[in-house]
Amino acid sequence: MQGFSKIVFHLKTDADGYPPVAFESLWGAPIGENSYVIDNVPYYICGVSKGDTVAADEIDGELTASGVVARGGHSTLRVFAEEAGTRRAIVERLKQIGARCSVTEGLSLFAVDIAADVDFQRIDAFLASQCDGEHVAYEDACLQHAGIERLRMEECASLATIPLRLN
Repeated sequence: MQGFSKIVFHLKTDADGYPPVAFESLWGAPIGENSYVIDNVPYYICGVSKGDTVAADEIDGELTASGVVARGGHSTLRVFAEEAGTRRAIVERLKQIGARCSVTEGLSLFAVDIAADVDFQRIDAFLASQCDGEHVAYEDACLQHAGIERLRMEECASLATIPLRLN
């Protein structure tokens, strides 16, 4: 992407082997020395959303994220929908109510970007209504909208891939 840099986020794998990758890369638009605004939606990274500004340092020839220095106001959710038809229907409805979905063909997991001006509660309620805990489930990856219960926000923040370093 012209004018963008690839930012690498190193991930920690849990006891169940999740996530299935050791790192994830996102595109960032440079806005100052070692600062980049994230331009796409993470699949596996926690605590970072599209529009956030991250600090990154060059380590072994690659830009490696070291902290979130400014919030962009988006929230990110991850949805698992095992059956392709169900997944398509969920994605279509999410788009109708204002979310952007990042879907990879053949994967049951997809990422949901909820911009600051989109009704998070409406999207959250819809996803909750679709979940059965086995074939359809969702999780918080980064929560930034107002009105989300404090304990949910704290739990989500505790899973962050990189530290929050707001000035």
